[in-house]
Order: sequence, then structure tokens, then C-alpha cells
Amino acid sequence: MKQLSGFLIIGIALGLQSGVAQTTTPVMSDHAAARFLDQASWGPTPAAITQLQQTGIAGWLTAQFALNTSDLPDQPLLNTTTGQPNRDLTPVQAAFFQNTVTQPDQLRQRVAFALSQMWVVSAVSTKDAYAFPPYWRLFRDNAFGNYRDIMTALTLSPAMGDYLNMANNNKGNPAKGTAANENYARELMQLFTVGLTQLNPDGSPVLDSSNNPVPTYTQAIITDTARALTGWTYPTAPGATAKANNPAYYIGQMFAVEAEHDTTSKSIIGGAVIPAGQTAQQDLTSVFDALMKQPTMAPFVSKQLIQHLVTSDPSPAYVKRVASVFTDNGSGVRGDMKAIITAILTDPEARAADDASSTPNPTFGHMREPVLFMGDLLRGLNATLTSANEIFASANDMGQDLFYPETVFSYFSPLYALESGQPAPEFQIYSTQTAAERADVVNAALYGELDKTTKIDLTPFLQYGGDIASLVDYINYVFVHHSMSSDLQQAATSAADAATGANAAALALARVQAALYVVLTSSEYQIVQ
Repeated sequence: MKQLSGFLIIGIALGLQSGVAQTTTPVMSDHAAARFLDQASWGPTPAAITQLQQTGIAGWLTAQFALNTSDLPDQPLLNTTTGQPNRDLTPVQAAFFQNTVTQPDQLRQRVAFALSQMWVVSAVSTKDAYAFPPYWRLFRDNAFGNYRDIMTALTLSPAMGDYLNMANNNKGNPAKGTAANENYARELMQLFTVGLTQLNPDGSPVLDSSNNPVPTYTQAIITDTARALTGWTYPTAPGATAKANNPAYYIGQMFAVEAEHDTTSKSIIGGAVIPAGQTAQQDLTSVFDALMKQPTMAPFVSKQLIQHLVTSDPSPAYVKRVASVFTDNGSGVRGDMKAIITAILTDPEARAADDASSTPNPTFGHMREPVLFMGDLLRGLNATLTSANEIFASANDMGQDLFYPETVFSYFSPLYALESGQPAPEFQIYSTQTAAERADVVNAALYGELDKTTKIDLTPFLQYGGDIASLVDYINYVFVHHSMSSDLQQAATSAADAATGANAAALALARVQAALYVVLTSSEYQIVQ
């Protein structure tokens, strides 16, 4: 990405928190390790960098694939004070950020967050707080499974059923002039699986004889897919009696009501025909079978995952390599998430700049979106968070209100591009105001407080407070992959050199704060390369 002046964002990151003594020659440099952790976790820390240097990428991935420790707290259905529906998501938002900083299953969290930005359910319209921990667990538990498992889990989620109108989507009744709701059928194809345009394996559009993009589906296919998805209702709440159209209840999985399912024949994507007389589950299986066979799914999904984890503008060759793994993991399995994630993170394009002497690609990388920015900042500054933290408020101020994306296209559209035409989705929520908010967040972290319970620990930096060159080098190591430009090094050095203090301790603190502020508000930190 172009390095912009101003205050962009942070994060990505790490895995294991415990330090490991270097008793053997590291298998990778600290620069390479930090870069990898910026793509695969919520942010590199010295302990995490050391761990990865010793295990290598393959060992780190194996360990991360085995971890599943993060959770979000279940919420009451009703507000205990008013007796009204509980719409307070702040405990869930707080737990999310506590997990990013403290929990070791870093890769699972990062992938789950990426998937949640693709399979959107928003508290803007699905307002009950208790809906979101179960919904989040679907991403967490399926992040390393198969993409088809993700499709199934999310499609039958009552939160998704509410958000995109699949719950209580009854078969049409011509006598009453009703028809199946097409909302979920449309978004299932447009946003979650194949997109609007057929794609070549490298993500480029398939063109017809007139050089026009070939659509993936038609309105008739949407209509028939919607009919195939009829007959599902919310789980039955404890103590209630099951109905054909249950009221909203978000714990558990939606179930089929055959009397409300359209059993006629349907023509769906790829020319597949669903025979008449099938059950709701059989029709759902037929829809998923047809979607999984579409060659467009592999580049469509792969590119978005690459954008969220590594770079906003992957080359066609990068997309093609990952899409080929999506299509076949080497054992004939399609949609293997472990294989896909491994391919994304170990691709030559992702690892090209691991050699610190290589020439940086100015179009590679992405801006740290606010949620990633906060995760990385907090981890790098050794933050301690309680369950009452309000870090989500800082992310919101920077343009990303966790669990409240404004549309089904998420916090920002995957198709957003800069004026130059370069894809840069996360820049859609970047503005003069949010740029200023980024600087304010850094200022609060270093000179004030982010909230009343979150504590920053600058002790590791203070040990270098008497040696400005070593201080800048350590900041370079923690936050900028040891790849800080000479201009930024000079700016941080000058800021630290100009700091004053009444005694040695105060001077060291002032130097640390000044140097960190310059680096953390720089474009070199805000853009992950």
C-alpha cells in the first residue's frame, strides 16, 4: 500500500504468550517473525516473536490449529433492572478485546474475525445482546474446518435467520399473493459464496464474446433458491411450545417445518435442478452441493480472506495459488480451511518481504482497521484489560463499531478502492476525523488513559530510556518489524532527544512517550507491510 501521512491503523498479530529462551539458532529473523505475526495474529510481542523464531511457521501453525480458548460471555435475555429485552453488548465487546490481548488462540481469533466480516450479522438490526456470543462461536469453532461447514452453521444460525430473513420464510401462497423471501438466497450467493460475476481462478472476471462479465446467477435462480430455503424457523425457547413460525430465539440452531417448505422442483445455480418432493434439509443440501461445485467460489472466498489477513490488493497469481488449494487441499478435499489459511500465510507473495534487505512493494499490505489497530497497540504496550474495559469505544471513535457494521457489506465493502483504482477496502472508513481519532487514541494510551480499567505498562521500553538509539531500536523491533525508515528513526530520535524531565526516571518516561508517539502515529506503523 502507499505509505500515507497521517494516522492510519494497527494490528495483527501473535500467538503464544510465554517466552522461550533461544538455545538454538533461530529458524527465522525477528523481522520475518514479526511480519508473519502481523498477518496471523492480533499483534507481535517480544515473547511471541521469540516463540515463532524458534518453532518456525509450520510449528507455529500446528500449535495454533490445536488451540480453541477464546470465548464471549453469554448474556441475559432481559435487562435485570427494567425487565425489557437486553440490548447491551458492551460486556461482549469488552470480552472480545480482552481475548485479543490475552488469549493464546490468536490465529483462530483472527480468522474468526475475518469470517465475521464476510458473513455479517449486525446488532444494528438484530438487537438482542444474547444473540451474539452463540453467533461468534460458530466462527470460532469452524474457523479451521471446511468452508461448507461454515456455510451450514451460519445459514442455520437464528441470528442470521433474523438478520437476512431466512427464519420463518414460508413457502409462497399464490391464493394469498405471497412468495418466498429472497433476501438470504441473494446474499448467500452475492456475498458469502460466489459474488455477482463468474471468476477465473486468478479472480479476474470471466468475459463473454462482447467482453462483458458473465453473471454468476439470474433473478430466476434467486427466486428458485429462495423457494429451496423455505420452511426454517427459530429454535424453540425453553418452556415454550414449538410452532410453525417460532418467535425469535437465538440459542441453538434453526429447525425445519416441512409444512412451510416449498416441495416443488427448482432450478438453481450452475444449471442444477432440485427435484420435487424433497425435504427442507434435502433442498438445503442440494443448494450447498451446487454452490460448492462452482469454480468461482474458490477465488471469490480466497481473495477476501487474503485481503483480511495479508494484503488488500493481492496479485492474480496469489489469488490463483490460494484458490487452487481451496479447490483441492492435495487430498481431493474442497474448502479445507486449514489448508487455505496455510496457503495464504505461506505464499511467496506474503513472505516476499521477510528478507529485510528486499525492496518493499509499495502496493503490498493493508491499513490497520481500527479493531486490529487496538489489538496490536494494546499487545505492543503490554496492556492489562479487565472485563469492564471500554476499548471498543476507541475502535468506534475510529470508525469501526464492533458488532455493529452498518450494512450486510460489513464495516467496509471488500470492493472499495482508492481514487487510483487500487483496492483498499479498509480505507472506506478512513477520514480526516477518524485519522485524528487515531492520534488521540495513541496520545491517550501514552499520556493519559484509554479507559478507567485498561493499564499500559511501558517498563520494557523504560529500560532503554537512558540510551535513545537503543530505545528507538527496541520500538522498531516491537512495532515496525525492524524495518523503520531512516526518516522515521530520525523523527523518533529527535522527539526523544527533545524530551525533558525533572529526574532520570521522569526523563526516561518522557523519552519513551515521545518516541512511541512519533512511531505509532506514523504511516509506517499504520500500514502493515
